[in-house]
Amino acid sequence: MSGELERVLRFARGCKLSAVVESGDVRIGDGDRQAVIDALSRHTGEGRLTLDEFADLAGRVYAARTRRDLDAVMAGLPDDVDIRRPPATGGVATGVAGGAGSVAARDPTPSGPRRRFVAIMCGTKARGRWRAPGRITAFAFWGHVKVDLRQAVIDEPVVEVAAWAIMGSVEVVVPDGIPVDLDGMVLMGGSADRTRRSQATPLPNAPLIRVHARGLWGGVTARTSRRRSRSFGHKHEHRRKHDLLSGNLDDHIDDLRNSAREALRSLHASLPPPPPPPPMPFAPGRRSSRAERSDRDRWSQRPPSPGPTGAPVDLRDLLPRFLTEQRTPASDERANGQAASGRAADDSRLPRGTLTILVTDMVGSTALAEQLGDRKWWEILQAHNAFVRAQVERRGGIEVKAQGDGFLVVFASARQAILAAVDIQQAAARHSAENPSQRIELRIGLHTGETVESDGDVFGQNVILAVRIADAAAPGDVLVSGLTHDLTAAAGDLRFSPGEEVPLKGFSVPWRVHRVAWA
Repeated sequence: MSGELERVLRFARGCKLSAVVESGDVRIGDGDRQAVIDALSRHTGEGRLTLDEFADLAGRVYAARTRRDLDAVMAGLPDDVDIRRPPATGGVATGVAGGAGSVAARDPTPSGPRRRFVAIMCGTKARGRWRAPGRITAFAFWGHVKVDLRQAVIDEPVVEVAAWAIMGSVEVVVPDGIPVDLDGMVLMGGSADRTRRSQATPLPNAPLIRVHARGLWGGVTARTSRRRSRSFGHKHEHRRKHDLLSGNLDDHIDDLRNSAREALRSLHASLPPPPPPPPMPFAPGRRSSRAERSDRDRWSQRPPSPGPTGAPVDLRDLLPRFLTEQRTPASDERANGQAASGRAADDSRLPRGTLTILVTDMVGSTALAEQLGDRKWWEILQAHNAFVRAQVERRGGIEVKAQGDGFLVVFASARQAILAAVDIQQAAARHSAENPSQRIELRIGLHTGETVESDGDVFGQNVILAVRIADAAAPGDVLVSGLTHDLTAAAGDLRFSPGEEVPLKGFSVPWRVHRVAWA
């Protein structure tokens, strides 16, 4: 018995006890992390992940401590990575050189199709989840192009972005940690790589975004956009305080500006208005320019004063510029004691979506002003403005601006816009019949399309087209584009002439237009 006990004790002393550890709780090393980063890069190149998702997952990989953490990162992706297998030493480099990461070993010349984004006097955005090819062209002329790659699916290891900014701007947005290479020059403009301000570590195996800046009097910018979260809150506390201080300062400046405008209105009302300047001499065969009519309207809106004449005084010149540089509808008062807030449109009042633009123009206004004199001309202009605004308001239109003897008005309904144009021509005919010596003849053009709204004004090619159609109209005509005709002809209560192709200034092809029968 004692001999058998001795053998058992010797066997127990030769055994080694070890703790039982689950496989998911095993600690990982840098080799395991690099294997997962390589797999995420491959999935990004194959279109399964966007740049933003790649950046988020890469951050979670570097924060991982166990195999369970890496399994959570790879959840939902094809299971083709063994995190227990050490990464291969050859192939794609994993170091970061020159801010380009591992793409130094890849083919720097992208292939495949090219994607183009063009903004001419408008704005264009590429955002959300979209497929970004290896070559992208962004062209902005008096406009803005934003190429947002945060949710884009990248097919190539290198994305070439040719950014052209001619009196406009191009903006390229990438997630934190994605390398960006910005080169080129914008003549009399600028280019800036703001991704270098980011404190995020460049991600290995991430695609390289190469931006080539070109242009004139424009700007090209590459930047990142870090999302705010609880983990980042303490890092950006100083930025929040700065924003709060800036907001309080802006509110204070707004209060000063409003006080200054109130004082200006009080002082301006006590001064006699200056006399209107003489109209420009009329040249036969030449219509007055928009600039001349706008300048004449600025003076013609003021009633003649019986008081002494003198040099015009603009009290805003006596105040600091930051108090008067922004004009609002409430501070821009016109004749007849009416505030421009009832006339000028702002962004909140403008209809959204597809609009019908109505443009009016008085025929022979310069010659009429020269023939009748300033006082009679002012009376005619006031009568013209009164009946145009009355018909626009009756039909639900919104006056965007008045340029001298012409108006630019928008309607949410194409039919109501045509009916308003007919009412305006009929009102002008009644005025001319009652006042033969003060005849008013108008050209009216209409077009329907999308516009760009900013600070109560509308811009874009469709606005220019409406102006050109009004220029092509004969005196007394209501001329509409083919699109506006097609939208309203089915109602049956409007009569149109057969369509005709007319050349319009600034457009390469003729446009189909129709005349509206209103007499």
